[in-house]
Amino acid sequence: MLEVTDLQKVYPNGTHALKGVTFSVEKGEFLVIIGLSGSGKSTMLRCLNRLHDPTSGSVKFNDIEVTTLRGQKIRNVRSDIGMIFQHFNLIPRKSVLTNVLSGSLGRQGIWKSVLGIWPEEEKQKAYEYINIVGLEGREHHRADNLSGGQQQRVAIARALMQNPKILLADEPVASLDPATSHSVMEYLKKVNEKLGVTIICNLHFLSLVREYASRVIALKGGKLIYEGDPSEIDQEWFERIYGEEAKEVTIN
Repeated sequence: MLEVTDLQKVYPNGTHALKGVTFSVEKGEFLVIIGLSGSGKSTMLRCLNRLHDPTSGSVKFNDIEVTTLRGQKIRNVRSDIGMIFQHFNLIPRKSVLTNVLSGSLGRQGIWKSVLGIWPEEEKQKAYEYINIVGLEGREHHRADNLSGGQQQRVAIARALMQNPKILLADEPVASLDPATSHSVMEYLKKVNEKLGVTIICNLHFLSLVREYASRVIALKGGKLIYEGDPSEIDQEWFERIYGEEAKEVTIN
C-alpha cells in the first residue's frame, strides 16, 4: 500500500532529518514508529503526505509516486491520507459536530462550511463517526468544553470524514494522562480493525507500542535501525534505540 525508498530530508538550516529510510506498509497494518525526540519521526509522517517535501527518495502510495505530484494531484492523494496531531487542532468555539464535519471540506468547499450548510448525508456520516469514537450525546458540546482525550477523539472522527485509506497519527497521546492515552489508543485500534483503516502512528511509550502495534520501526538520528515485531524489542534493543542511560516508562 505504501512504499518508502531511500527517503532523505535536509532542512534549509542544514539539519539532516531523514537519512535513506526504506520501508513498506501493508494494507490493514497498525505500524508504529518509535525513537527519541529529534529522531525524524514527525518529519517522516509529514513527508508521507507531502506536508514536507522530501529532499530525495521515493514515496509510493498505491503505486502512485507521491514525491513528484503537484496541484490537484497531490490534493487528491492527501484526501486518502488522514492525519491527527498531538495538539488536536480543533476549532475551540465550534461544536463537536461542526469540527467533525470540517473533515469533509475537501468535498464540500469552504463557503458551505462558513454558512453551516452541510448535506444530510455528511451529517449522518459525522454522527456515525462520533458514535464510533464514543462521543455520542456530545455532538453539540463546544470542543473547548471537552477533556483532552475527548478532543483527540473528535480529531479522529474528523479525520475519518475524509474516508482515508491511511491514518497518520503524530504523537496522538503525548499530551494526555496515562488512562486517557489508553482510551485514545483503543479507539485508534477500533478504527484499524473495524473500519479497515491502515494506521501509521508515532509513539514514545513502548508499553503502548507492544499492546497496539502490529509492527514497529525505530528511527535514530534519521536512520531506520529496527523493523519487526514489537515483542522482540528487548532491553538490548531498547538501549540501542533510546541510549544506555534511558529508562523505560510504562503506561498501565
